[in-house]
Amino acid sequence: MFRCPKSVCHFVIAVLAGGWSGEADAASSSLCAQAGAIVGPLACVETAHGVALAGDAARARQLGDLAEAGAGRFMASFGQRPAPYVIVEGASALAPAEKMEALRNAGFPAALPWLSETVFRQQQEQSIRRAVTAQLAGRPPELIEAAVQAGLAQIKPERRDSIERAAIPHELGHMWFRIAYWPAASLDGNQHYGGPSPDWLDEMAAVLMEAPDMFDQRLKQFSERYAGWRANPDVADANVKLLLDIGNFFAEEHPAAAPVKTLLAARTAVEKQGTVMMLTGEEASKIADGSVRFYQQSAMVSRYLAERSGDPKVLNNIAQAFARGETMAQWLANAEPKGALPRDLKAVQADWLAWLAKRFPS
Repeated sequence: MFRCPKSVCHFVIAVLAGGWSGEADAASSSLCAQAGAIVGPLACVETAHGVALAGDAARARQLGDLAEAGAGRFMASFGQRPAPYVIVEGASALAPAEKMEALRNAGFPAALPWLSETVFRQQQEQSIRRAVTAQLAGRPPELIEAAVQAGLAQIKPERRDSIERAAIPHELGHMWFRIAYWPAASLDGNQHYGGPSPDWLDEMAAVLMEAPDMFDQRLKQFSERYAGWRANPDVADANVKLLLDIGNFFAEEHPAAAPVKTLLAARTAVEKQGTVMMLTGEEASKIADGSVRFYQQSAMVSRYLAERSGDPKVLNNIAQAFARGETMAQWLANAEPKGALPRDLKAVQADWLAWLAKRFPS
């Protein structure tokens, strides 16, 4: 997932504001006591690699289980122990940024504020209301409101569950990855993801943390796009063509990065004028489609690199190379074993296409 500059997160972690509230007692463990002293009276569950706080113990355990599943996948993919984490879910608002920073300074470097059901619903309603209002501009208010309520009725509980199974370990994966290989890096919004890694590697680290069925869905979506391209390459759109260009992928900035930075700058300008800026459906679609393609590509390329190198933890070697200051071309050419992976980018492109054709026979 694209990580917007500084405190702006693609999953609305920092675009919502409000007070902070919570209930239930914090658990008595030392880590929970440490976190609870900062965020206030929330139920807390300690896990093998961190803590989760929420309005009740069952919800805290649910969040902790999602994080732990991701932690296991991080160790399997990178051979590194994930940094201690804390997930904080307030009852009616997101944890303020200053509290999350205090948690980082208190020994929880991977600190994630999360959306309670109330905040999730509010965020969904705001999104639907903006879209419907833009689409039905000039129509009677009662018609707009009816359309908004119809949209809200389509939001099912399982929708939130599926989002969380992907997004919680995904967001933690970004943090674990940066901390493991660039522990001294500051969260500078002028860098790609707030860290020095190339975007593709940072995104791949996060996508690999998602629940297996969610990850497999990305592979399936890639295969469907690939099958469409092979059936009729002449009508493939730009994103499908980019899907197959692994050299571009290794050099590409996240597709949402530039548009989001432009939109943030534009939003600041219009807010100073007291007006409101809205995305058109076409603008939003372009940003979304590019990002989805990048996630699908991240999933499939991770499989390619592991299979062709013969090393399930090949990304650890690549990340260490980047941390030393190497490029992808330099890593391919260095003396480390690469299995059947070619030693230069041009040969990798040809090998990648051959691998895809074999993996997805017509």
